[in-house]
Amino acid sequence: MHLLTKAISAIALAGASFAAAAAPVTLTFEGSANTAYDSPILRSGFLLGNPAGQEQHFHEVDSQLLGPVGNGTGVLVNDRDTQIFVKRSDGGIFSGLSVDVGSSGSLNLGSNLGMDIEAFLGLTSVGLLHVDFDTITPLQTISLLGLGSFDRLVFDGIRGGFTLDNLSLDDARNAVPLPSSLALAGLGLGVLGSFGRRRKA
Repeated sequence: MHLLTKAISAIALAGASFAAAAAPVTLTFEGSANTAYDSPILRSGFLLGNPAGQEQHFHEVDSQLLGPVGNGTGVLVNDRDTQIFVKRSDGGIFSGLSVDVGSSGSLNLGSNLGMDIEAFLGLTSVGLLHVDFDTITPLQTISLLGLGSFDRLVFDGIRGGFTLDNLSLDDARNAVPLPSSLALAGLGLGVLGSFGRRRKA
């Protein structure tokens, strides 16, 4: 009976480890008609802001202000020729699922030739996506799955600002089961099998 108790405990611990992995989140930007920020903002455990050394300025706006690139909801707009970073507030690793991107429309400063989306792990670039658009291209959904896991995601407009919305991110622990969880589950199942064999004998 003692072995059975250990097995149940091991499986419960494994389940708790799986449950600890946070569910994917989708960041939307439904603030007031036009809210300007001069420092990073925190949303659902993620920080968004301009990298150090760049002008600290971006907006959460009603996308009707953007003309044809709007999507009918609130969006995040960088109307400067700067970057916007996204990282977990605890500095941990995460992955990307998808994001809606476009130009900054009527708030444009620059020629809006598109954007680069680059993923970093530490100081090393681990993936890069390029997206083309112009001042009238509607928001388009871009898959981030090919970027893998990272600790910082950087959106960089090319000669102009850009718009972000529906940024779907996932705790990297969700992509692959934790090794410790698998080991605990294996131990629990092994003990259960042993217990079953003893009872038959």
